[in-house]
Amino acid sequence: MADPGLTDGAVLLRQWRPTDADWYADAAHDPEIQRYTTESPMLTAAEVRAAIVALADQTDTVGRVICDATTGQRLGNIALRFDATVGEVSYWVAASARGRGVATRALRLLSEWAFAALGLSEIRLWTHADNLASRLVAERAGYRRAPDHDQQRTVKGRVWDTLGYPGRCGSGRPAATGHALNPHATRCWPVVIVLRR
Repeated sequence: MADPGLTDGAVLLRQWRPTDADWYADAAHDPEIQRYTTESPMLTAAEVRAAIVALADQTDTVGRVICDATTGQRLGNIALRFDATVGEVSYWVAASARGRGVATRALRLLSEWAFAALGLSEIRLWTHADNLASRLVAERAGYRRAPDHDQQRTVKGRVWDTLGYPGRCGSGRPAATGHALNPHATRCWPVVIVLRR
């Protein structure tokens, strides 16, 4: 799948490259990423390189590195798995990039692109019940809390309470501010069930 090269002027979502593997493996060992994501505590750069190569051949997954749009500095990870109409998004931000709105911007960009380019009607995102930062990201990106989508999930041998934030294409939620992919397109907001790990 071609790289959408999404940017809002502050962040850029670009394809992962094998040269990003060392950075990814180092960033994923951060205690907060380990606490709230499914990233393995034993993750190696070699495993990341293999995953990046495999990602290029996948037709049901989009993975992007979140970068500073001006400097190109790597800031985080965002990924979307999808079928014909429904997607599931996950993300994390490196410790040095937190508190700057990076995840919110990235989530808005990828969500708008997925609705427009992939024709999805729903995107799901789940967040760990204790991950207040991720819950705020979902809400700031236009997602709304939906307790009927909450789930218990087993992650790293533990049962997590995860909270659902669904949104659907054409649901009438307000458009994101600060960027536009197509000013004539219908704005859609995902069914976000944030699996914020």
